[in-house]
Amino acid sequence: MASDPRVHKPRLPKAYTDQQLAFLKSNLPEFERRSQGSIRGDAKKFALERASDFIARFGLPDEFIGVEESESRFREQIYNWFKNTVGRTRRKLEGRPRSTKKATEKAHGNSNQNDLSWNPVAASPIIPYSHAESSTSPVNTAHSIVSSVQYGTLQPAAPIPTTLPPAPSPHLNLNITQSTLREAFLQGVDSSTLASMIQTFAISDPSPTPLTVVVEALFEAISSDSSSNPYNNNREPHAYLRRFLDASAYFSSSVVHAGVCGPLAGPRALQMQIRKFSTWIPSSAVRSISSQRTLTQSSVSSTSITDEMQRIASDRQRRKDHIQWASIHAAALELGMLGMGHAGDSDNSGYAYAMGRAFSEMMARDAVWEADEVEWVAGISVLRAVIRTAMRGDRRQRDEYDELLRTYERRWKEIKDEARQSLVTEVLLSAKEDLARLDESLS
Repeated sequence: MASDPRVHKPRLPKAYTDQQLAFLKSNLPEFERRSQGSIRGDAKKFALERASDFIARFGLPDEFIGVEESESRFREQIYNWFKNTVGRTRRKLEGRPRSTKKATEKAHGNSNQNDLSWNPVAASPIIPYSHAESSTSPVNTAHSIVSSVQYGTLQPAAPIPTTLPPAPSPHLNLNITQSTLREAFLQGVDSSTLASMIQTFAISDPSPTPLTVVVEALFEAISSDSSSNPYNNNREPHAYLRRFLDASAYFSSSVVHAGVCGPLAGPRALQMQIRKFSTWIPSSAVRSISSQRTLTQSSVSSTSITDEMQRIASDRQRRKDHIQWASIHAAALELGMLGMGHAGDSDNSGYAYAMGRAFSEMMARDAVWEADEVEWVAGISVLRAVIRTAMRGDRRQRDEYDELLRTYERRWKEIKDEARQSLVTEVLLSAKEDLARLDESLS
């Protein structure tokens, strides 16, 4: 039996796609609620039902093809995923890692991984939020911190008990700037080191919203990585946002942003910047014809033309930035970050999930009716994420998204910029495929 290939199958798939993870994570709050209820076996029944939905929507992973009782094995695997993720959430919220020995070894290894010239004192041999328990699974390595913050039942505004590495001593010359943070994001430094850098920066420049500059550095890193194609539609924002979320999980209660402290302060800062840049403001630097007539011919040639060229260049960059922020908005929605960090929430479950999607839905509905084509590009990017994170089984919602996609398709024909039209073409086709999967769940 030990050599039976049907037995020696990987315990987890090699990787979940972002869509599959969004599907699984959207059901975590309900699984956690049922696991704490009084009905025995209710949580497992719920998980097995969601596993059946997973199979119907995405099919069985390749490693289960041809395996005896493949569906029942995979359903049990999905149940274990729910159970283990919730278990990690509770352990990390209580500040107790799965294994102190593994946490110590992980911290010791991390102390040798940072190649930056900055040498943080904060590299402690003990890190409470250990990644060690997920080291055997590339899926859990990428997403365990996402789950640990998003799906815990906690008071976001209350101090979160954590034992973090000691803060860098004030007398040390640790010059953490926006540029330093941008380079740290680009180089992919480990989460604990990045968290120490961010906390050092927040302490050295106290304000009600100290993480705004950090999010700006994150945006610069994402933009820099996609500078070869200003309308890049790859998955890079997801990797950078996960990096930021992983670092946020190490924040102590001394990190406070807009009234939210600890690990949830990071998502809160990102949400505020996403909302700030979700509205397109046209340039107001265009001179009126009457004012231009008052200029002399020499002024027109030397000053007015130069100013106009600068305005055009600035406006072009603003359009690129607006589209980039929309891609960050979409990635944050798919990763579940928009439902986190609301001060005063009684929990962080289904209600926060719905509230996190509400703003994105309104933005996607409104953008298609605006006058500037850059808003159509931003809107369709967010709409695709809205469809990907939609709850299955709601035919009215599905029909509404279908009509909205048709409206965006009509706008697509009006786009004059070829690069933007190409991007919208790709996103539209992808969104239609995602909508078709919703149709499969209704059939």
